[in-house]
Amino acid sequence: MMKQPYYLAYEKRYKTVFEAGVHHWGHAPDDAVLYETLKNWVHANDLKGKSIIEFACGEGACGVILSELGCKYHGVDISPTVVQKAKEALRDYKDATVDVFDMVIDTVTEKYDAALDCMGFHMLVTDNDRNTYLKNAYNALRVGAPMLFFRQSYRNENNMQAVYKGVVHSFDEWKAISGTDYDTPILRRTNMGNGDLEVLIPLVPARANDKDGYIEEMEKAGFVVEEFMEMEESNAILYSASIFVRK
Repeated sequence: MMKQPYYLAYEKRYKTVFEAGVHHWGHAPDDAVLYETLKNWVHANDLKGKSIIEFACGEGACGVILSELGCKYHGVDISPTVVQKAKEALRDYKDATVDVFDMVIDTVTEKYDAALDCMGFHMLVTDNDRNTYLKNAYNALRVGAPMLFFRQSYRNENNMQAVYKGVVHSFDEWKAISGTDYDTPILRRTNMGNGDLEVLIPLVPARANDKDGYIEEMEKAGFVVEEFMEMEESNAILYSASIFVRK
């Protein structure tokens, strides 16, 4: 039997937090920075009425925003649990669809006018998985189409911990390199509006990069990097950057 991919840990996390009573774990449609970034990106690239695929779509927050902005949205995620959540969030939008999809193993058969990755790319830790995914994303786009990598885990000269420049061949190798414990649950708190809810969950795989590293990865896949934007600290992720690229 084929070994399950390490990034399926995100399915386990989603199941755990939702069963604990959490209503929303990832980004929310009312995230002001997310909304403004997507709105400006859509307007700058004339994407109203155009088709957009989002990899690692999570609970559908970006799908709601893009649908409200008039885009035709297709979200994909490896987690069946979160795909169901996204479908519920997008049920009132006739041009929005969501499917279970492994962004490393599966390939997109259609061509899209744009693509989005919101905190998805950094969850891949081996070089082969990262390179394969970027190539899959590149091949899913029409020539000249834009892609936005939003809030990817990022390190610079002020927070350089955990950036590894060598080749990572396997998840076991990454665990040894990073020294991260992905098994022991830790206490996390989430704001439920009427108070915090505590949940015990392990860390999930993630591999940060610096500016030069991200640009090198994007260009290797064939993308042209148009803008690299350091993001302000947020509840979603402490240190991150958004990368605007084009096929």
